[in-house]
Amino acid sequence: MAKEVEGAGGPVRLSINLSAEAAEAIRAITARRGITITEAIRRAISTHKYVDDAAERGAKILVEEPDSTVRELIFVL
Repeated sequence: MAKEVEGAGGPVRLSINLSAEAAEAIRAITARRGITITEAIRRAISTHKYVDDAAERGAKILVEEPDSTVRELIFVL
């Protein structure tokens, strides 16, 4: 894994291992959205951080289905 240089602020190259299921999920997202794997992972990290920060504050994460059913998402932190 590449080390980040303190204060550099530039891109950091990382190498990750994914399960076949996770790799297929990323491929499906990239195909559906027309984005690169790098962009899909950036978005996933950003979304995860937003949800994690909200949960840490005690916020509830809700999903409203097309039929108006509302479900609370519960994350294991």
